[in-house]
Amino acid sequence: MTGLLRTLAVLSALETVSVLGLLANLGTVHDAAVAGVLGPIHGALYLSVAVTALLGRGLPTRTRIGALVPVLSGPLTMVNLRQEARSA
Repeated sequence: MTGLLRTLAVLSALETVSVLGLLANLGTVHDAAVAGVLGPIHGALYLSVAVTALLGRGLPTRTRIGALVPVLSGPLTMVNLRQEARSA
């Protein structure tokens, strides 16, 4: 796995965890402090996945577009990266 794919995999996993934390908070207690902390973290991770995928060299269009889909960008990118790692 190349450095770009590894970086995208880590960022996508972190972004997925952050969105799951936000959704769990929303579905349970909806604590404003948790949302206030996780919201900006999730936003930064989402943008980092999107920018890394858009500017990374050699990535297929499917991976680039998948990284831009709100809420699903992390899981879609991880699925696409696994397929790319198998084919490489």
